[in-house]
Amino acid sequence: MGVNGCVLLGDPAFYGRFGFASDPSLTYRGLPARFVQRLVFVPPAPQGEITYHPAFEAAT
Repeated sequence: MGVNGCVLLGDPAFYGRFGFASDPSLTYRGLPARFVQRLVFVPPAPQGEITYHPAFEAAT
């Protein structure tokens, strides 16, 4: 599909078994860095603030 990787918010103990790892260069709204997980398919690893597509944002 041409993607370079995957980013998720979750428990490192669970997602680590699938190759996901915490990366302090990724952030999400003040969430502790250990819960920000990434899996790189094609380097370089992503950096910066994670944003979701508007379809996944809560309506306010």
